[in-house]
Amino acid sequence: MNAVLFQKIQHSMKGKKWRKIELAQGSGIHMSDISRIFNHKQSLSLKHLDAITKALGLAEGSLYPYYVEECFNENKLFDKRRSVQFLYKCITHGYEMQSRELLLTMTAETSDTIRTNYLTYIFSVAEKLFKAKKEEKALPLYELIIEHEPNNFSKQLATSYFRRFYIVRMTENGQHALTHVLEYLMCMPREARMEAYLWITAFYYRREQWEEVLYYAERLEGMVKEGEYYARALMYKSFSLARLGGSLEEVLALTAQYAQVNEYFADISAGNRLAAFLDFGHLEYADEYLAWLEGREDTYIGLPKVLEAYVHLNRIEDAKQLLDWYQHIIDDMAVSKETWLKQKMYLDFRYAHALYQCKTLILPEGLNELLNVAYTANQIGNVERFKKCLFIYWKYRHHATPDQKNKYIQLLGIKEYEEIF
Repeated sequence: MNAVLFQKIQHSMKGKKWRKIELAQGSGIHMSDISRIFNHKQSLSLKHLDAITKALGLAEGSLYPYYVEECFNENKLFDKRRSVQFLYKCITHGYEMQSRELLLTMTAETSDTIRTNYLTYIFSVAEKLFKAKKEEKALPLYELIIEHEPNNFSKQLATSYFRRFYIVRMTENGQHALTHVLEYLMCMPREARMEAYLWITAFYYRREQWEEVLYYAERLEGMVKEGEYYARALMYKSFSLARLGGSLEEVLALTAQYAQVNEYFADISAGNRLAAFLDFGHLEYADEYLAWLEGREDTYIGLPKVLEAYVHLNRIEDAKQLLDWYQHIIDDMAVSKETWLKQKMYLDFRYAHALYQCKTLILPEGLNELLNVAYTANQIGNVERFKKCLFIYWKYRHHATPDQKNKYIQLLGIKEYEEIF
């Protein structure tokens, strides 16, 4: 134990008039271990430090500023076990000063070999955080690996690029992060590459870039021939073919294929089969699809499609009734940050609701919603949705307010979409 930490513990013991035997009893650490730690014959583990801190009545983490030195071994190198445990604890419990000190020391190491080892320690902590669903805390660690990893063919580096993309994919940095993932796909371990293909496909699905959805769904399909990833590959493939000129028969065949994977996908395929009929213009299936959706936890997935079908069929009363019956689900979609899919479905719903408002001449509210959806679609790179909104706006443009006309002109001026009009 280093001198400063030793003195701090002894000072607290004197304040309580404790000897080593009382410390052992109070902390639950065996007396022989206490003696070896105090005689500098045994390293002080983080578990023992926390037990001693609690026994002495000190605030949790109050001795952490003096523990960094304990993470080194006799060769003056970071001990993997102690440094990884301490770094994880500091990050998860908000001891920022100690975590920064550890990370700075690790990344400032001048020996390439030793720094490579330290990067492995950092990566292991990042992975532990990521798997514990603490992605935002893991992100800075992946960024450090990306910045400092010297081996461009490192699996660790490739995986860090993917993790970063996964964490930021719903933000404005998603597209930039994806660029690096695509470059490093072949360097990833197989499991990470499978995950990457799945989330790249989902990323393009959210943006309705159907050619890319099809391409990466087929890449994923080529890697697996059973299980969840296989089913999702076929599902995304069917969604893209429905928009890229595939036949209804092709889409239904794929739907029947992933229905065989397990009970979950058998259930999902039943609804997706009805949704496929709607996608191919068989709007008479809207009622049957709504009946399938009723009572499900994921009812929100199909509401936009049914509402849009009712509008196109001019079944305005049914559309109004749907909006009334499912208002609680619509409200939940509006505020939920739970899943990326729910956020996508809410954008789809807002578009369908804008169609309903325009159809029923609830204006200028409908035009306002169309323009807002177009703006959001532009933000996430959904060109198809952007175009659809502006085409519908043009149909009802004579009802637009001056502010809406100005907003429309601003949207037309977006450089990416100038060629559309």
